[in-house]
Amino acid sequence: AYEDGVLHFHFHAEGAIVDGIEVDDAEYEISDVTTLVSSAAMETLPFDFPALCASAGQSIWILPQAQNEALPFLGLATEELAQSEWGNLTFTLGNVVSPSGSGEFAIWQTGSFGELLLNMSTADPGADVISLLPGVHSHYNYGFSEAGTWQIEITDSGTHATDGFKSSTESLTFHVV
Repeated sequence: AYEDGVLHFHFHAEGAIVDGIEVDDAEYEISDVTTLVSSAAMETLPFDFPALCASAGQSIWILPQAQNEALPFLGLATEELAQSEWGNLTFTLGNVVSPSGSGEFAIWQTGSFGELLLNMSTADPGADVISLLPGVHSHYNYGFSEAGTWQIEITDSGTHATDGFKSSTESLTFHVV
């Protein structure tokens, strides 16, 4: 959102379970939310997965880009921003703190032919930005290489037509079980 000259990065929950209660439509400060990545997200890899520095046979946790009722369905959105006021908005991966200090995190999409479209990865320094037009909403796969609590810093930024360059940085918390 953009309010009072500030680009505001927040959680918008729609049809989500928050503290055990279904929420129709609500917004939360990023710092007030811990996203639970349950054991339903755990997968054993049938092949090597370089985006998470993971080998075949290793377990990883994935929040999928396709909705699964048992898991959080996370997207990135610029829906509250008008195309007439903004150019592209970017979400840039910052500091990632994993439970062990050496875990890997990635965000990617699966293309229509099953190809991996890597957007962000701690294992690939060149993959650290997602760019979105204003007024859109996209879903991604979120991957974690180990269980525990993660802190993932994301900076959203863009140039407003009259107010110039704006950005905000938030740290998302995930608890992987």
